[in-house]
Amino acid sequence: MPQGTAADWLTAADADEVHLVFPRDIHEDLMKVLFPSEGHPFYGMGERGAFAVLAKSTGNYRASYIVEDVVHPESSDDLELKGTAWGDRSESRSIGSLFGSSSNGDVSSDDSIVGYEFSEAYHERAIERARSRGGGLIRIHTQPGGVRESGTDTASAARVYENDRDRLPGGAPFAAAITNDAGDWSMRVYEPTRDPSDGPEVTRADHVRVVGPATDEPALEVRPTGWRDADADSVGVASAEQDSTIQLWGADGQARLANLRVGVVGCGGVGSILAEHLARLGVGELVFVDFDHLESANFNRAQGARRIDVRQDRLKTEVAERVARRSATAENFETRVVDGSVVDQNPEYAAVPDLLDCDLIMSGVDAARPRQVLDVLARAHCIPVIDGGSLLHADDQGVLEKEAKVETAVTGPGWPCFECQRVWIQDDVDWEADHPEFRGERGYVQGGKDPAEEDRDPSVIGVNAIVAGLMQRRFLAITLDVARKTEGTLRLGLRDVETNMSSTWGCEEDCEAATIGVGDREELPTGTDWAMRYERDDMEMPEQKTRDASDLVDDLR
Repeated sequence: MPQGTAADWLTAADADEVHLVFPRDIHEDLMKVLFPSEGHPFYGMGERGAFAVLAKSTGNYRASYIVEDVVHPESSDDLELKGTAWGDRSESRSIGSLFGSSSNGDVSSDDSIVGYEFSEAYHERAIERARSRGGGLIRIHTQPGGVRESGTDTASAARVYENDRDRLPGGAPFAAAITNDAGDWSMRVYEPTRDPSDGPEVTRADHVRVVGPATDEPALEVRPTGWRDADADSVGVASAEQDSTIQLWGADGQARLANLRVGVVGCGGVGSILAEHLARLGVGELVFVDFDHLESANFNRAQGARRIDVRQDRLKTEVAERVARRSATAENFETRVVDGSVVDQNPEYAAVPDLLDCDLIMSGVDAARPRQVLDVLARAHCIPVIDGGSLLHADDQGVLEKEAKVETAVTGPGWPCFECQRVWIQDDVDWEADHPEFRGERGYVQGGKDPAEEDRDPSVIGVNAIVAGLMQRRFLAITLDVARKTEGTLRLGLRDVETNMSSTWGCEEDCEAATIGVGDREELPTGTDWAMRYERDDMEMPEQKTRDASDLVDDLR
């Protein structure tokens, strides 16, 4: 993350929201430990537990804690039943991480309660795993009934935190979580206070997210944690306005849409359509990201735009927000406008922290660099990104050539990266990063010129609508499980109406994509967005291409 953003200062205690996040395969791996089949060393135990490596993902207002790696117990000795007071460790050699069997109330302060303890050897393996990965630590256990922590749970985790904080990498997160066989969760984050004598600051998570393709459930699940009042997350659904969709996925499905925060990156031809459609669909909050203004040249594909918007040089994000607000069907619909860039690392312009507050991102960007950044973000921070675009080739008579197509792709935990799906290529990224004359809608199509202004790629609003529709099909499949095949790249030939679903279900063997779930530890490929700086009049563009534009950065400081 660039310096000066929320990642440098936003704690769980200061965040508006705190999420516990699982990549799908990590969640499934953990469930095999916590709810084992016969033959597992924990099978038959009334309560079970495990350590896992934890990463932090920091947005502008939300702090997410990603379980990135499960530290597997090696035998039943790693989890021992104890019935003595906390201080008696002479025989068990267990670390002070007892969790009691009382699920819904405080217990006496002496911790005299029957429960389980992790062995010291298991605890040491977990510390070493966290240190080797550069992450923090979370200890997780099951209990029957509810998932509200007992006084023993809170106090014992605080003691383990105080013991471990100086043994973990600097700033690494520490948390404790409880789950049950109904799939409920609670999670507490432990952070230092200014006065060490006060003990750690304890903050509870309010939501849990599980992300990744699944066979019989949505690829993105966002639900409240079990400690919250159920009414706190209830949302109103305008059934009269949503009757046709409720017939498809029910009131519960409509409520899930109303609880989502979706980023729309690029508010031009595709993004402007998504702004209205997602709002009418019932999504609860939309975050619009773009730095460009509406112009006469792109008015013909900006859904909802008016000529006065062109005359007043309005931002595309402002137009998209206005259209969304007038179209929204979710009660308490909210929007956020980010006049900035996914690529630029300057905090004044950086859009990444706002996107890290999102549950899912829809990308209508038209260049390789932002696609590369979103690719890395999706994997490291476990936020699915759905990308869409078109390529229009025509012959001298204006007839579409066979190469003319639209395509959509998804990346994130469990999906192949965008580079392996050929959504972006490194040559394009390098050209955009080093060429300060880069600007405009390059990503729609190769070819096509507007001699009156700059080189401009052809774009047709009807084709943009096809792209937006196919992206929404992916969106509904991921969030509501109403369709299958969210993996792979879908390509639709426009001339002969031929469809092709890429057979790439995973990354290439030599893929160097970002590691899944490492959060803020992954350095995003951000830098200077020359197109945005030119749009903002922060620099004069040279008349000719230069080999290296890095020296121009000094003019921007």
